[in-house]
Amino acid sequence: MNDEHEGARKGRKGRDRALAIALFSLLFSVYLLTFSGVYHASDEMSMLAVTDSLARRGAWDIELLRWMGEQQGSYGPDGHLYGRKGIGTTLAALPHYWLALQLEGWGNVQTAMLTNGVITALTGVLVYLLLRRLRYGHGVALGTALAYGLATMAWPYARFLFSESLAGLGLMAGFFFLVCYGAPLPGPGREQSREWLYPTLAGTGLGLALLARLNNAIAGPLLGILLLFYLYRRHGKNWRAWLGPIVLFGLPVLAALAIAAWYNWLRFGSPLTTGYLPEERFSTPFLEGFYGLTLSPGKGLFWYNPLLLAALVAWPAFFRRHRAEALLAGSVVLVNVAFYASWFLWWAGHGWGPRFLVTILPFAALSLVPAFEAAFRRRIVALVLGVLVLVSITVQLLGVAVDFNLYLEDVYARLGLYHPATLFDPAYSPLLRHIAYLNPGNLDLAWVRGGAVDWGALLIGLGLVAVSALALWLAWRRRLSVWMGAALLLLLLFGAGLSLARYAPRGHVALAAQDLAAMEDPREVAALTDALLTEPFQDAYDGRLWVWGVQSREKVWAENEGLWASGSGDPGAAAARFQTGEARLDLFPVSGGAFDLARLPVPPLEAPLNLGDAVALVAFRLDDTAVLRGETLPVTLYWRTLAPTNISYTVFVQVVDEGGVKAGQVDRLPCSGGCPTTAWRPGDVVGERYELAIDPGVQPGRYQLAVGMYDLVAGERLPHLDAQGNAIGDSLLLSTIDVEQ
Repeated sequence: MNDEHEGARKGRKGRDRALAIALFSLLFSVYLLTFSGVYHASDEMSMLAVTDSLARRGAWDIELLRWMGEQQGSYGPDGHLYGRKGIGTTLAALPHYWLALQLEGWGNVQTAMLTNGVITALTGVLVYLLLRRLRYGHGVALGTALAYGLATMAWPYARFLFSESLAGLGLMAGFFFLVCYGAPLPGPGREQSREWLYPTLAGTGLGLALLARLNNAIAGPLLGILLLFYLYRRHGKNWRAWLGPIVLFGLPVLAALAIAAWYNWLRFGSPLTTGYLPEERFSTPFLEGFYGLTLSPGKGLFWYNPLLLAALVAWPAFFRRHRAEALLAGSVVLVNVAFYASWFLWWAGHGWGPRFLVTILPFAALSLVPAFEAAFRRRIVALVLGVLVLVSITVQLLGVAVDFNLYLEDVYARLGLYHPATLFDPAYSPLLRHIAYLNPGNLDLAWVRGGAVDWGALLIGLGLVAVSALALWLAWRRRLSVWMGAALLLLLLFGAGLSLARYAPRGHVALAAQDLAAMEDPREVAALTDALLTEPFQDAYDGRLWVWGVQSREKVWAENEGLWASGSGDPGAAAARFQTGEARLDLFPVSGGAFDLARLPVPPLEAPLNLGDAVALVAFRLDDTAVLRGETLPVTLYWRTLAPTNISYTVFVQVVDEGGVKAGQVDRLPCSGGCPTTAWRPGDVVGERYELAIDPGVQPGRYQLAVGMYDLVAGERLPHLDAQGNAIGDSLLLSTIDVEQ
């Protein structure tokens, strides 16, 4: 009989394990399909700037965002800028970020933005497993977990990098492992012999929530009371039996508090200093904030999560069956709403709905279980619940499809920042206004940027969702083996990697960042002098320099052997300038020495090609030697100054055949006019990328790539000189180009 019972228990655990794997896969594949991969708020930038510093240099500053000043950070005793956010999300994103730095082609920001997708999918799995531990059926537990993951704000926030998602995972982990301790599975087995592990894991979950956001300490006493309740139920007044679990629960919490204190000391010189400013305080009238967080048309929890109305109605039934657990879940929800109601910025600034309450969504969703059970018995309940599910999913799709900043920036431009109408006037609710922004050009999805669909990425995403849904069905039918589950996770990892490769950083800023990584010296630093370039630069830059986000390079005061100014162009006398579209790199060596050609991102020519006595072509980069008619041929030229000149020469780049017919031509002053040859000093290096458009009507065939310089006023070209100084032409023929049909 015991063997039969043990076999049944293992069968239940095996099915739960298979369903949990398939559930994680389905949720994450949906999040990957609706992935955005870009910043949406300065909070994300602040936390990921710390990740950036840590991954590149083992530092903790956010000097990359120094142009923000104290918007997202505070200055430490050493004068450097440090973020005010907790360390948890920074560390959670670190493995993704570090991996992207190692893999060429993966965007650093893009890869890190998958962090909350993983976290939210794991939270959904915990919701399922917790309900199974409370003896609910597979169907209702699975339905509740899917409802949490796809019919609440958890879905939109799986695309962002706010800390509330990690806090929710930590608190739910603490709750789950406490329930495992307080409600052990029946029958003998390994679980009873390892019960010491559950309080430790529960404390670790709470510690994780504290590292994400220290204010989650408000939930600590609630989890502690639940632990005491379980101890009393198991051991009565045998106080000695209480001591071990309490210590095991408390140690990870104390460790998390110690890490938070150490992080404060590291940044601000005191374990109790968090960096928050005096004006960031609890100053909102409580009832105003409470109404705003729950029912206001601009930020109300129930407007953004209509399905939670069913959870509210069903909570008494949940309470009757699991009083302690229902009280804990309800208390976490109410305490968080009450805590944030008085915060000066209770709506959390830019965001989709009441962002601060994302943490409590898994707890609020738990009481949906009685509603799902009732839906199986009564058709009218199923109809009402189905309508609420559809409405809730539709609301989340609005938040997923369109960047909330589009509407907010428009309305704030008209009414002013955080105007009360955007919070309390139904006419200004984003739930209504977002509909007007639903068009292909506004879709906030990685596979459809600017209305151009990446069909490959879309098919990968849809394929992963379909395979995950099939796996969930197989797990439901008890046909998903452990090996199949492992293969599913590997497929998910492979698909995510393929998607990230397709979303690789592109554009002129990305190319400039990649060139800097190829040319840098570890003794140098970089000044990113255009704030608008922060995200594309950070996404593509895989180097190891200390990057300062400042208005000008003079604001950088780190010790260095040289400084790279990256932005729209620096007027100073640089040893090297590299122009890529609107982005430019300027190098200023401290010693004033010449730029070493060996540092160029391409091998230098064996012998420079001289144009007159003034300049020589020392290297060039040609992305391809074949191009289709109507497309562009990227060409990068690298010049070194031989002698000063008082003539401002124009550079020309041509694709021309033997008869002089041009398939394409570009003529412009160096650096798009930003660094004329009259400013070049002997030894200076100037590189520039040209996008050479090929005439769609030209005849296919073999052409020559010809480059050179000419004096626009005199109409004369600089001659190509051989080693003896003899003129052998008026252009440099660099390569054969095949123009294809």
